[in-house]
Amino acid sequence: MQEFSITMEDEPGALATCCEAIGAAGANILAVAGVGDSNPTAAIVTDNAEATAAALDGIGVNYRVSTLNTVTLPHSPGSLAEFTRGLANDGVNLRSLYVLSISGDSADVGYTTE
Repeated sequence: MQEFSITMEDEPGALATCCEAIGAAGANILAVAGVGDSNPTAAIVTDNAEATAAALDGIGVNYRVSTLNTVTLPHSPGSLAEFTRGLANDGVNLRSLYVLSISGDSADVGYTTE
């Protein structure tokens, strides 16, 4: 899977424009995380990386593509802390991290690293 980290303008509708283009290209958004500030960014994972790249190119936004790693963790207190501490102890620097899904007693987490 690929994560598209998109840099957007700080204006109403910037994320909507990206989502509309991705949808029109036939790609389904599986996960999204966004952070708004003077340089808003959104991390988007879809079911079709090629169509997503073409859509984003078509609207002229700046983006970076990274390999999305996934892990299934217990859905219990402290499991995310334990996972991220283990990465830190191994010298791994996280770039993004978000929950992809929760089912029963497990959670699928997506993350990218430097």
